[in-house]
Amino acid sequence: MQLGISTASFFRKILTESCFAKLAEMGVKNTEVFLSSYSETDPGFADALAEKKGDINVHSIHALAIQFEEQLFSKAQRVRDDAETYFRRALYVGNVLGARYYTFHGPLVLIKSIEQMPIERYAEIMTGLADIADNYGMFVAQENVHYCYSNNPEFFKMLLRLCPKIKTTLDIKHALISGYDPIAFLDAMGDRLVTVHAVDVDKEGAPRLPGKGRYNFERLFKEIEARKQIINPAVLIEGYARNFSSIDELEESYEYLHKILSK
Repeated sequence: MQLGISTASFFRKILTESCFAKLAEMGVKNTEVFLSSYSETDPGFADALAEKKGDINVHSIHALAIQFEEQLFSKAQRVRDDAETYFRRALYVGNVLGARYYTFHGPLVLIKSIEQMPIERYAEIMTGLADIADNYGMFVAQENVHYCYSNNPEFFKMLLRLCPKIKTTLDIKHALISGYDPIAFLDAMGDRLVTVHAVDVDKEGAPRLPGKGRYNFERLFKEIEARKQIINPAVLIEGYARNFSSIDELEESYEYLHKILSK
């Protein structure tokens, strides 16, 4: 396992282009670059970002999903085409930064909606997106998200059977909010797991930094270690700006996980 911090953790605190310097200062060697706006998918921004990367390993990228991922599943061709343009721009950023994975949310699932997308249609679109990502030297890693189709382990069992090229991202917070033990997702994802978003929750279910909530990360790491013959995921803290006030808290959380991994 490689421990790191997503640049999403610095949102509204430090600009994306300044995150690499801060990570280096903290002694963090791995990251997921979070693209928080359309302008951050601009090729010029990507090239400038690469110049600031230094020795930091960019494991993956993650775009603000609501900006275009939902539209990749639209029934309207023009809408899909426009969304694909932004998807390719994000992949370009990942390629320039040397990332191997694109963390993917996908469309929201409306619980009371009469019309739900069949898994076969979802898988067909994901296969197409995986083919596009392959042109940029990257994989699409479907994340479990409590408000998306991917909010349950059974979804992953079906999707991964239909999409051999798809990888996965396990988000601890989203699993707990969805009402599942994260280990159930770990089992469903199998050898496709490449990224873990380390986010805790408190007793009320509100997101918290690892070590500030109720989840047993030591158990999680033991379960991952038991599968080390088939997986070696990056474990990346993905904090929310509203859940902590100072960067010192983020650093303390990183040290908390580092001590567990060192046991």
